Amino acid sequence: MNTRFLGASRRVAWKIHPPILALGGGGARGFAHIGVLQELDRHSLSIRSVTGTSMGAIVGAMYACLGSGDAVFEKWREALARDLLPNPPQSTGSRGRDGKEHPLLQAARRFRNRLVVSFALHQPSMLDGTSIAEAVEFLLPDVRIEDLPLRFSAVATDLDTGESVTIDTGPLRTAIRASGAIPGVLPDVEIDGRHLVDGGAVAETPVREAKGAGRPVFAVDVSMDLGKRSDDDIALDTMMRTQTITAAALRQHQFRDARWVLRPEVGHAAWSDWDLFEELVEAGAKAMRGWLGTDR
Repeated sequence: MNTRFLGASRRVAWKIHPPILALGGGGARGFAHIGVLQELDRHSLSIRSVTGTSMGAIVGAMYACLGSGDAVFEKWREALARDLLPNPPQSTGSRGRDGKEHPLLQAARRFRNRLVVSFALHQPSMLDGTSIAEAVEFLLPDVRIEDLPLRFSAVATDLDTGESVTIDTGPLRTAIRASGAIPGVLPDVEIDGRHLVDGGAVAETPVREAKGAGRPVFAVDVSMDLGKRSDDDIALDTMMRTQTITAAALRQHQFRDARWVLRPEVGHAAWSDWDLFEELVEAGAKAMRGWLGTDR
């Protein structure tokens, strides 16, 4: 089918029955969500609600608060100019290799196994959460989720039961911190007696959770590439690689419940590649233009 014709038919279907957005987690790769939202605004394509995990929750919440993709873009640009976002300890390896790594693995490569294992045995998390809390306070107003003009929910994981938790009421900033509390890197967040961590543990792209707000679901997947194995791999490399494989299999199962899945080309970026902001935003916009048949 002609790409432009297909895109036109998708735009018509969207306007007749606006979907629920499911925005996935992925640190800096989640900047692609901003480009997606900007393109939706440019074509006057509304949404009924947004559900996000981790960075997807932050961007989705900002969109619900600020009302436009352009406003989200400008707020993020200001946050980055102020250097508000945390970075993991830098690896001695190349940037290309770091691009495939979990923050805990980046630290492990710098300090090697012994120091990281010793640290993990004596501390609940690598960071105390102060820096991320300050960033959230800058990016989002102190409001309750139920008071937002657009229906919104953030997805976290219950550390005790392993269940996904959809947070659609209560303080917005607290929900966002819970949804993005990377296990082992940031401390868990307690809400209603539950100890919550990053929703990506069970719902990296929260399709099933988004369905709770209705159908159809439009999912945006910003997961990282699997990458290549190396003879220089350490124990945590293998552990994280198998975790990535498992996460990919889980995503494919969950995507069955989405009507549409968009995959911007951002899998090469590390979670902390904040300096790739404009490149990653444009990757999201480009993918959305291609899906809509409006490439220019």
